[in-house]
Amino acid sequence: MRSLNPTEIKRLNRTWRRRTEGRLTVVLASLANPYNVGSIFRSAATLGVDRLHLVGTTPGPEHRGVHKTSLSTEHSLRWVRDETLADALATNRAEGLQIVGVELSDTAVPIQQYPFGGEVCLVIGSEASGLTTQALSACDGVAFIPQPGKIASLNVAMATSIALYEVRRRDWARTDPAG
Repeated sequence: MRSLNPTEIKRLNRTWRRRTEGRLTVVLASLANPYNVGSIFRSAATLGVDRLHLVGTTPGPEHRGVHKTSLSTEHSLRWVRDETLADALATNRAEGLQIVGVELSDTAVPIQQYPFGGEVCLVIGSEASGLTTQALSACDGVAFIPQPGKIASLNVAMATSIALYEVRRRDWARTDPAG
């Protein structure tokens, strides 16, 4: 057993890119911490996100903290700044994406049971207050990440990464050549 060399890693990643069919976008609604945003940029670039929407007070790659934690992945990812959450959601809805909030709410479904469609827009709220009631109402549905530990609060960057991976995992399961 050995680690893959750089050429083998590129081949492996190319194979997974070919199996990745569904478009995936992310809306960041008024995140405050630039280091969280940078981490989300990196996860989004790694998992093949098509577009990242920065809404409200969410800092962009021009912020030193975002740039530092993204490790320059903002250059390999399409991102836009939207004035309002409504603008970001309208763009994604017009493109036919399923709008899914990621939040602990009274109507949320465990993420592993959520009926994701082929093309998904994940909506992520601020670290302190999550998604507003108005934002939740604008979503087609809401999913949450079960947290059975004694602490029921994931870092927003970690939660976003888990949600992105779950959407991609479902996409890969639908396109599995083994059936």
